[in-house]
Amino acid sequence: MKITAIDFETANEQPASVCAVGVSCLEDGAVEEKYYSLIQPEKEVGYFLSGNIMVHGIHPEDVKEAPHFKEVYLEMKPYLEDAIVVAHNARFDMGCLRAACLLNGIPLPHFDYFDTVELSKRVFPQLAHHRLNDMCSYMNIDLDHHHAGSDAYGCLMIVANIMNLAQIYDIDELLKQCNTKLRHF
Repeated sequence: MKITAIDFETANEQPASVCAVGVSCLEDGAVEEKYYSLIQPEKEVGYFLSGNIMVHGIHPEDVKEAPHFKEVYLEMKPYLEDAIVVAHNARFDMGCLRAACLLNGIPLPHFDYFDTVELSKRVFPQLAHHRLNDMCSYMNIDLDHHHAGSDAYGCLMIVANIMNLAQIYDIDELLKQCNTKLRHF
């Protein structure tokens, strides 16, 4: 089973204002693919807020020549097909994917997904925080936090480390044993 981690960064408070995406895939026990792209947000949601820039460091001039979401989606769609998708704080990333698809007239993809925040809380209840940077630090995973490519890879490595810890390499069984919900997009 292919597991695909996804992470978006946004230009502002609008979920459709995606300005970067990172994707990492785990298949047959190995990280098979990594994908990263800056994205030029659509005009309707294309303004950048200083707070968002402070978080991810992406400025309007950085995406001036970047592809639009429609182009990026065509490149990332194969990673979502026939995969279980995962994100850290999945509500945010699934909201971005949904909003960007709807804004661009792209039919919504269909896949099952889960959240590594929920999984981390189930497996490591003793930790005070389960943010991506905290979990990666705890598991000694290198992370360039808020770089979408690094965040997707970090999320995927959380899953891989938990699989190794539990000695369960079937994702459905792991989620069942860890009482983590698999949701449908």
